Amino acid sequence: ERRTRMIEILKTVSDPLTLLAPNTPQNLALEWIIEQDTYCVCPQDFKFVQRYVLAVFYFSTGGGTWNECNAPSNYSDPTEIAHANTNCSILGDGYDVFNAVTFQGTDAWLTPSYECNWGGLACRNSTFCLDRIEFETDGLSGTLPFELQNLTELHYLIVEEGTTSGTIPSAFGTFPELIILDLNFNNLTGSIPEDIYNLPLLFQLDLNDNFLSGTISSAIGNLENLQFLQLEVNKFTGTIPETLGNIPNLIVLEVFGNELNGTMPDGICQNRNTQSGFIGRLTADCDPDDVPRVDCPVPECCTACPF
Repeated sequence: ERRTRMIEILKTVSDPLTLLAPNTPQNLALEWIIEQDTYCVCPQDFKFVQRYVLAVFYFSTGGGTWNECNAPSNYSDPTEIAHANTNCSILGDGYDVFNAVTFQGTDAWLTPSYECNWGGLACRNSTFCLDRIEFETDGLSGTLPFELQNLTELHYLIVEEGTTSGTIPSAFGTFPELIILDLNFNNLTGSIPEDIYNLPLLFQLDLNDNFLSGTISSAIGNLENLQFLQLEVNKFTGTIPETLGNIPNLIVLEVFGNELNGTMPDGICQNRNTQSGFIGRLTADCDPDDVPRVDCPVPECCTACPF
């Protein structure tokens, strides 16, 4: 009965077919949390879904081959758990721009401790909900699961410098409180989902050094709280949208190393910190030898033409 109850709950989190298909990340997470996880959590508790979603993240991103914080080879053996914990030292930056008080730990993933104590995570003291996922150079691979959308209080999603591939899930545009989305130096493909431009509090969008393509949507101007935008070294085409000039507090805008063309919009140039705005770094493929090329004079508008 407990297994049935758990499955019914998780069918509302993951696609039911994927959940029950053998060896999918979702199925591996399901079997772990039902059959192998010795940490006591009630299915009706919201932390049950949070714990499951993090297990899906682990199995989706090559957990077991990370550089640190891999799960123990035996989930219930105290010696194996202790050994796994000694190989986990990832501690995310505890600072929260909203001054949310958080706690974190350095336990290995899928150990029988509270999931907020697993390395690379931080949770709110007030709600015990996840505030931050932060991995840099830990060798994450695989793909990013859409199930992360269930972490509704997430402020920071930082997965950098790995070999994570696939597309950015459109479901990431539903995070109501996300401040930083940082996925740079990976192998991501496809376009930026339109839903990303609906994130009401997004402060920093770092997607540089991937294989993203398509055009930069004019809807990006909806990100009125954005201060840092790094899209350099991808495969974006088309022109730079004029709506970027409508973002009042933009500080960094980097789009070099793409296949963009046209002219840097006047509204963006006018937001340079040498004029009426705050942009202190503005880069594009503006060198005379660049093909294709963005017309953006230095230093009148762009600060550099790096490639």
